[in-house]
Amino acid sequence: MINKSFLLFLPILFTGICFSEDLKPSEDRRKVEFFERLYDSKIKGVKPIDEYQDPDTFYSEIAKRVGIPEVVYKAVEAKYGWKKEGKDYFMALMIKGGGRSDDWGVMVTRFPSALKESKGKEEAKRLLKDMETKMVIVGYDGTISFPEFKDK
Repeated sequence: MINKSFLLFLPILFTGICFSEDLKPSEDRRKVEFFERLYDSKIKGVKPIDEYQDPDTFYSEIAKRVGIPEVVYKAVEAKYGWKKEGKDYFMALMIKGGGRSDDWGVMVTRFPSALKESKGKEEAKRLLKDMETKMVIVGYDGTISFPEFKDK
């Protein structure tokens, strides 16, 4: 005998399947066209998302081409005084975004320049104690925020 509650659920299940429509490329966040419309610019050199091993690489490539790293470098310089390439430090960025998110999350790490010439594991460990990390959120609308996380 079939469970009656299952029969009530069945129409709801098929409603999403039967009436889902394909998004236009300019509305689909998995397409370059979405970001071209969003940033009102032509984005060249980014392959379709399926051609990347990881979707994060696709979104990172788009972020680079629309200038997100430059926005972040300017923001951390204004807020923290960190320069992209200084005498004593250098920075690295890790960009996350895309999917259902309406922003780019960027982890900014500042390393001591001496790390590039460190000799041995012990010296590198000592230098990494001076490493600093900040998070920067760049909204698709251009707003910038700096979330703070409490140490555990």
